[in-house]
This record gives sequence, C-alpha cells and structure tokens, in this order.
Amino acid sequence: MPLMNWFTDNVILSSDNMQIFMQGAIVVMEILIGLALIGGLFTMLSSGVSLILQVMFVCTTGLYLSTFWMIFAGIAVLIGGGRILGLDYYFMPFLKRKWKNVRFAKKWYLYND
Repeated sequence: MPLMNWFTDNVILSSDNMQIFMQGAIVVMEILIGLALIGGLFTMLSSGVSLILQVMFVCTTGLYLSTFWMIFAGIAVLIGGGRILGLDYYFMPFLKRKWKNVRFAKKWYLYND
C-alpha cells in the first residue's frame, strides 16, 4: 500500500528515536487493549483499535494463517462483548449518568430515559 509505505519510510523510519518511540507505543497499546478486553471495559473502543492495529500489521508484514482468526475475534467483540460479564455492565450506566449532566451533552441529548 503506497500510503502505508510512505508513512513507514518518512515518519517511523525517519530516526532511531522515532523507531524506539513507535515500538514502545505499540507495545503499551497492545497491553492496554488486552487488559481492557480481558476486563470487558470499553470493549467496543478497544476492539476497534485492535482491528486497526491488525490492519496495520497485515499491511506491513502480510497475513499469516496463524493470525487470521484475530480479525474475526475483533469483529465479534466489537459487536457487543463485555456488556454482560464485563466491567462495561457497571461502568457504562455510570458514565451515561455523568454524561447527561454535562452542559454540552444536555443541549444535544436526544433520549429521555
């Protein structure tokens, strides 16, 4: 992919410090995404980011049969994992109550529940 090649050559490989920063950032993101998915917190957001990382890895290294299942797992969790047995069950109603009290959200809030 030309855009990915340009980004890799001009941004990531521009200096040694940038390469180390990007490697560290990817490792930290993978750990945080894994912990969020295990705990069931922000599952839609974390599975979406995991799909973006998977697409990035496919564009740079190719798709191996051993990692092919990760795409379907990310899509399955994106649909609604964590709503029953995860922390989303407790945290999302709390977040919704707090969000309804924000002045910006009150102006644009469409639902009355």
